[in-house]
Amino acid sequence: MDVCLMAALDPSQLGHWLLVVLQAALGLGAVIFVHELGHFAVAKMCGVKCEKFFIGFDIGGYKLSRKWGETEYGIGVLPLGGYVKMLGQDDNPAHIAEQVRESQAQGDLRNAKEIVGPDGQKYLVDPRSYLAKSVPQRMAIISAGVVMNVIFAFLFATLAFGLGVPYNPSLVTRTAPGSPAWQADLRPGDEVVKIDDIADPSFEDLRGSVTLGDLENGIPFTIRRGSQEEQKTLKPQQDGGLARVGIFPPDSLELLKQAPVADDSPADRADGFRGGDVVTAVNGQPVDSYAAYAAQLAAHPEAALAIEVRRGSERLVLETPPHPMRRLGLVMSFGKVVAVQENSPAAQLDPPIRPGDFIERFSDPGAGGAAEAAKATWDPVTTPQRLADMAEAMRDIHLTLRRSATESERGPAVETVVAPLRQVHWLERPMLGKDAVAATALGIAYRVLNRVDSVMPGSPAEREGIQPGDMIVSAAFIYPPEAKDSPPKERIVFGEEQGNNWAGFLEALQWQPAGTQVELVYRRGEEERTVTMEPITVDGQYLPERGLQFAPLERVRKAATLGEQVRRGWQETAGSLGTVYRFLTKLGTQVPLTSLGGPVTIAKAAGYSAFDGLGKLLTFLTMLSANLAVINFLPIPLLDGGHMAFLAYEGIRGKPAGERFVVALHTIGFVFIVSLMLFVLSLDMGLIKRNL
Repeated sequence: MDVCLMAALDPSQLGHWLLVVLQAALGLGAVIFVHELGHFAVAKMCGVKCEKFFIGFDIGGYKLSRKWGETEYGIGVLPLGGYVKMLGQDDNPAHIAEQVRESQAQGDLRNAKEIVGPDGQKYLVDPRSYLAKSVPQRMAIISAGVVMNVIFAFLFATLAFGLGVPYNPSLVTRTAPGSPAWQADLRPGDEVVKIDDIADPSFEDLRGSVTLGDLENGIPFTIRRGSQEEQKTLKPQQDGGLARVGIFPPDSLELLKQAPVADDSPADRADGFRGGDVVTAVNGQPVDSYAAYAAQLAAHPEAALAIEVRRGSERLVLETPPHPMRRLGLVMSFGKVVAVQENSPAAQLDPPIRPGDFIERFSDPGAGGAAEAAKATWDPVTTPQRLADMAEAMRDIHLTLRRSATESERGPAVETVVAPLRQVHWLERPMLGKDAVAATALGIAYRVLNRVDSVMPGSPAEREGIQPGDMIVSAAFIYPPEAKDSPPKERIVFGEEQGNNWAGFLEALQWQPAGTQVELVYRRGEEERTVTMEPITVDGQYLPERGLQFAPLERVRKAATLGEQVRRGWQETAGSLGTVYRFLTKLGTQVPLTSLGGPVTIAKAAGYSAFDGLGKLLTFLTMLSANLAVINFLPIPLLDGGHMAFLAYEGIRGKPAGERFVVALHTIGFVFIVSLMLFVLSLDMGLIKRNL
C-alpha cells in the first residue's frame, strides 16, 4: 500500500503508518545485521583484523560511519545487504593474489604466518589476516552468518509466540467450482484441522503445503464439519501457475475499513454501511460466521434483505435491495463436464455422469408440461440457481447427455432422470476467469462455451445482429469517463488455450461501474466483427451477493507457557527452513520462476506484516532469516556457500584453487546472480507478468 496515499486519506493514521514503516525497516535491517554480526564475531574470536562492519553498501563513498578502534562501523547508501571487510579478505575469490599481497607481513616477521598461495609458492603473511587462519577457522568465519540467521530466526519466532501471532485459519469460506476441494465436497463452514503432519494449520500453511505438495499422489487433509472429522486426499491442480486445491481464504463478518462495499452495488446504494461494521443478523436471523451469512444470501437472491450490523455499541438495520444480473442477451452453449462431486446425485446415477460428458439438454416436466419443457433452452449461467430452486421444490430433473471426450465427436445420447436433487444452502459462483460453473444441486461443474446458442429477444445482442452459432472471440470493458480508479482496457480472449470462460467474464461484468460498456469481437464463418453494447438487467435473474466486502478472518496464536513458546518457536524455524529448501528443489518445475520476489516484494511483505502487529512481523523475519540462511549457503560463487566450496577445495588440495579456475567459476556465478537480480526486479516492477 502507498503509505503517503493512506496518510492523505486519513491524517490521524499518519503516526501509525510511520511506525509500521519504521518497524519494517528495523526488522529487515536486523536480519542483515545479525548475519554480518556472525561473520564479525567469529572473525574477532579467531584473531582476524576487521577493518569495516557495514549494513548496506557504501557505493561511491556515500555512508554514515564512525571508527571505533581498528574497525569502521557504518550504514551504506545502498540497502541491499551488508559486509564485513577483513584484512586480506575479498568477497571476490578471484582476487586471491591481491589478498595474499595485502596480507603479507611488513617489518617484524617474527610473528608472521607462512601460507601456500594458489601458485604453490610460500608467503609470510600478517598473523591477523584472514589468510593466516586455518581452513577450519575460515570455514567457521564464513558459516557464522548463516548460523546466526538460524539462531535469530528461532529467537524471532519464540518472541513472536510470546507476544501473539495473528493468522488466518484454514476455514472454508468458499471453493472454486470444479476444483479438487469442490470435488471432495468441501463446503463453507468446514475447517481443515490437519494437512499432512501439520496440525491446526494456518491458511498460509495450507497454501504452502499445496504449492509444494505431492501433485501425483495428493495431500492428506483432515476436515472437520460440525463435530465430525473426515480424512480426504486432495490432488492439487496446476495450470501453469502455482498448484491449488481451490480453497479461498476465510472471511470474517467485519467489513473492510477502507472499502466496505463494492462501488455501484446494492450495498453501496443502501448508503449506510461503514468500515469496521460487523454483520450480526440477516432478516432477523442471527449469523455468527460467514457461512451462516452466505446461507441467508443463497436462500433469498431475489428479495431485499434487512442486514443488521453492530457499530460500536449501536445496532443498525440497513435495507439492502436485490442485485439484478446484468446481461448482454447472449445464451451460450453448454461445454463439457469438467468435474463431478463426491456423494452427489450425479455421482450416484447408474451409470454416473463423468468428466468429459456433454449436457445436451435439461428439462423440467413440472414446468408447463413435458413437451414444452423438452423444447426449452436452458441458460448454462442460470442453470445452477434453477436446479437449486427445483431441489427446494423437490422436483426431478430430466437430462440428456452425450458420452464424449471432445466436442467434435459427441457420442450417442443418454436419457436419465435425477431424483432427488441436493438442496444447496451456500454460495458457489465463478471467482476467476478460468472457473467452471458449479451446478451443486446436481453435483457437476461444466464449462460454458463461447459459442452463441440463442439470443434473448429485444436484447442489446439482438440489436447488434449477433446470431446463434456465432463465436465470441474476445471481450473488453469500456469504462465511463466518470468511473473512479478504472483500470485500463484489457481484452479477455476466450478459448480452451487461453482458459478464459464466458461464465467468469459474465461474473466480472456484474461488478463493473454503472455505465460500463462491453466491446465484443465475434466470428461468423471466416468473418470477424466488432460491436459495442451496454448491458441491461434481466427480470428474474439475480446475484445472491449484495456487494459487502469483508475483512479476512483472523485468530491469534499465543503461547501460554515458556515451554510452549520455545516449542512453537522451534517448529516455526524448522518449518521455515524446510519450506525454503523444498521451494528451491521444486523451483522451475512445480514452482514457477515467476513466484520469486526481489527487494521490493520483500519490503512490501515486511510492511504488511508490520501492519498486522509485531508478532506477525517477527514470524515474517523468521521466514526471511531462514531464506537468507539456506540461499546464502548454496555453493554459488559470491555467496557464503561458494566461499565454503573453495575452502573445502583448499583443505583437500593443501593450497587455494588456481586463479584461472576461480575466475571462471566466479564469472559464471556473477552472471547468474546479476541475471537473477534483474529478473526478480523485473517481476517486482511488473515488467514480467507473474501469471500465478
